[in-house]
Amino acid sequence: MRKINESEALARLKRIKDNFRAYIGRHSQNAIDCSTCSMPCCQDSKFVNVNITRLEATAILRTLQQSPRISKQKFYQIITKAEQTVVRHRLDAVGDTFKQTYSCPLFEKGVGCLVHYKAKPAPCIQFGCYEDWQDIPDMTEFHRVQRRVERLHEAIGEEPIYQTIPVWLKKLAHKFSKTEPELGQSTSGDIVSL
Repeated sequence: MRKINESEALARLKRIKDNFRAYIGRHSQNAIDCSTCSMPCCQDSKFVNVNITRLEATAILRTLQQSPRISKQKFYQIITKAEQTVVRHRLDAVGDTFKQTYSCPLFEKGVGCLVHYKAKPAPCIQFGCYEDWQDIPDMTEFHRVQRRVERLHEAIGEEPIYQTIPVWLKKLAHKFSKTEPELGQSTSGDIVSL
């Protein structure tokens, strides 16, 4: 397998997710728009068990950081929410993390998923919001997408490790804030209310 750098892997990841979103759009007309849903699955702490890889988490953090809709303060609020989710739901990076459930820190009521168009995880694209579970598209393409994501990790020379969204965001947030003020600190040293 030809080695690639992380930037190329992230560009390929975006294309994989865009193609998958288009596939789901063609094969499922019964999904509900999450921004208008009155009972979003993403906030059901007994339901959500989405696990992603490091590349997917990196794409999420870059999307949040580069979004003109998300200020630095909002970015830190999301990271704080992820950290609190890890504690509240006792999420861990070891064991069967697919059995761990949580409410997603990337969902905002009235807006929906904060990374919906640029970095939404494949499981979220696949399962979306359906009133009837029979409307969920066939899992074959989803498994292909997951394997493509795993191959991207292999192409950059790392093992694809799956963990919950909040755990990955907590782990990687420091990488995205190295040149930024410390969490909760302004550039003047005053405490920022999160």
